[in-house]
Amino acid sequence: MRVLVAIIHFFRAEQGSTHSSTDAHRRDQRAAVLRNAIDTWRGTFGPTTSINIEVKRFERLRACVDGVDIAVITNGSDHLLDEAHAKARGVRHIKVQVDNPRMLGFAAQRVFAETRNAYDVFCQSEDDLRVADPGFFDKIMAFQDCFGWKRLLMPNRFEWNPAGPTIKTWIDGDLRPGAIARWVDALPDEPFLHRPVPGRPALAFRRAMNPHSGLCALTAQQLAHWSRQPHFLDLDCGFISPLESAATLGVMKTFPIYKAFGTDAGHFEVEHLDTRFSSMKLPGG
Repeated sequence: MRVLVAIIHFFRAEQGSTHSSTDAHRRDQRAAVLRNAIDTWRGTFGPTTSINIEVKRFERLRACVDGVDIAVITNGSDHLLDEAHAKARGVRHIKVQVDNPRMLGFAAQRVFAETRNAYDVFCQSEDDLRVADPGFFDKIMAFQDCFGWKRLLMPNRFEWNPAGPTIKTWIDGDLRPGAIARWVDALPDEPFLHRPVPGRPALAFRRAMNPHSGLCALTAQQLAHWSRQPHFLDLDCGFISPLESAATLGVMKTFPIYKAFGTDAGHFEVEHLDTRFSSMKLPGG
């Protein structure tokens, strides 16, 4: 399996800003988060090392995925990518120029279209997400084997925050009724899917009431289908904002989107390397 991961990254310090991508006080923290995200992709899916205690030596183990190529897409020089670190991790830096940096996700889709015959899976991710599950791509394939490639599995996004309501908080809760109805209604499908698992209750997947995850992974077959649709790269920003639209709206127009549900939410997940959502002052226990 060959995988292309396109990380969407932007940083430009602005006076008085409190947004993470423009807050000068968070420059070092944001740079560290980007390095962490890159290292996690490389470390989780690349070659690893085991210590052979008997003979006192390191032994290299093959990667759990045949090949993962990482590209970081930036808006010109508005970035915190450490070029030396990127080179050491085999990261390709792709510079584009867009008027609205929140639309950088569309540039990733252009890269996918240009390389559509070179990879088996195409993953678009925000720059502050961490995937630490070696079975991440296997779970995508298992979902498609069971339910077909015309349905798309998206991860549940969480924050790890000891000061939150609980240490782990799922942050992409249901949107208000009707927020995505026009796109969901255009692609009618089952509200729930269940996949049998030996020795335990079936895994539950629900038609996502909030399809956004900040990360989307498609197989080559799904990308080929999407790229044939008239709305591919239409730059439609009608879902929440340009940022969420560039990440999610195109695939929402193309596929019924599902997420692991309830107590199974952790079956397919991604960590948001921030605590701003889980630190919100909201009612509840």
